[in-house]
Amino acid sequence: MKTYPAVRDPGSIELLFHSIRSKDQPDKITTDYLASMGFRRQPDVKLLELLYFLGFIDNNFSPTHNWQAVKGVTDEQFRIVLTSAMAQAYAKLFEKYSPEETTNGKILMGFFKDETGVSDTESAYMVLTLNVLSDLADFKRTDPLPLTEPAIPAPASSEIKRSPESSLPDVPDEPAPGSGFANGVSMNINIPAEAMDEELTAIVKELLKKYLKQS
Repeated sequence: MKTYPAVRDPGSIELLFHSIRSKDQPDKITTDYLASMGFRRQPDVKLLELLYFLGFIDNNFSPTHNWQAVKGVTDEQFRIVLTSAMAQAYAKLFEKYSPEETTNGKILMGFFKDETGVSDTESAYMVLTLNVLSDLADFKRTDPLPLTEPAIPAPASSEIKRSPESSLPDVPDEPAPGSGFANGVSMNINIPAEAMDEELTAIVKELLKKYLKQS
């Protein structure tokens, strides 16, 4: 089954791309590299899966042309690269549903569950991740998809192949209770109001309650 990125702290996505755009490009993108940028919690490994899914790193954890393309660029140029990467990575979703339907939280959750077989909680994280990416890319899902594909297409499967030079810990689909939150909880979620409906709002509230109980 195909899978989709489900970042545990969607607010970290913007910080990640800010670091990519402003810092020197490393040879490998590993958990140690993420830690050097401040992403030290176990769930932050999901950021590696996000980068792979969008075609910013390859099977060997090396930066791709997409990574190079956003280095030191303007906000507008960054949005163009990210929008193109999203159009390729989420192609099946955008081909199946109209722009209006892809802003509906219930439809998105149903799509991700059908495609991946994950739980309501995991599919909710997939929805939140997509919404945050759409906001960063200024991808309103009412504009036509870009005609050009990214230089490095997203892989058909987001299963990351382990590299002997890298150590990528396994993270379960569901966050382990109490794991990685010894120093508190970060849930900096930034979702445009037009992307929220009543059902998705209720899911977000339940997720926040869950994390607050674990902290």
